[in-house]
Parts: sequence; structure tokens; C-alpha cells
Amino acid sequence: MARREFSKVTPEQRAEYGKKGGIASGEARRRKKQMKETIDILLSMALKSGKFADIESIKSFADLKGKNINTQEAMIISILQRAMRGDVKAAEWIRDTAGQKPDNKLNVDCAIPVVISGGDELEE
Repeated sequence: MARREFSKVTPEQRAEYGKKGGIASGEARRRKKQMKETIDILLSMALKSGKFADIESIKSFADLKGKNINTQEAMIISILQRAMRGDVKAAEWIRDTAGQKPDNKLNVDCAIPVVISGGDELEE
């Protein structure tokens, strides 16, 4: 409904629209929560049946071959391998996820004196 038309709606209708919006919002939040929970479960699943390999005990990429790790660890390893092959986006993701994202803020907090000459010419 256009904004102009909404102003013509009765207070009872506005309340009803608000109620419907609140219900739809709650449903959307529940769907998002369920999706997040499903992703968390899938990310923690093992790639193969059997005992998990302790990722911290693996000392090289060569040692990973045949090890049973979870899907999240496998995804990170895959992205890391892409980064090592020169994929800049993968390298940026690894850097940012590791907490090394550079600041995008411009520091304008420096004191640079501004001198305006020709003050005599301004006075007339």
C-alpha cells in the first residue's frame, strides 16, 4: 500500500496491518533461526564415518590426506588452498576471518595549520 493511501486507513485497519506485519516478522525470524541451526549442524558433521581427526595435531597439508575432519574445517582448508593458488577473494576472506582486516577508516584527526594570506585584500 502506498504511503499516501496508508494515511487514509482507519486506526483499526492500521492495527490489523501492524499485527499481520508482526506475525510475518516472527515467522521470518523463526525460519532464519532454523536455517542457522541447520547450518551449524551441517558444519560440524564429519566428512566420513568414524572418529574425528584432531585438527590441531595435523602439522601439514600432506598430513590432512585421508583424515576425517568436519565440513567447516574442510571448507576453510579449501578456501585456503584457493588463496594459495592466487585467488585474491579467498585470500581476503582468510585474512579478514583471521582478524587481520585492515581499517577502512580515514584518519582526519591530524592538525594541519591553514594559513590564509592576502587578508588586506579582503578588507574593503
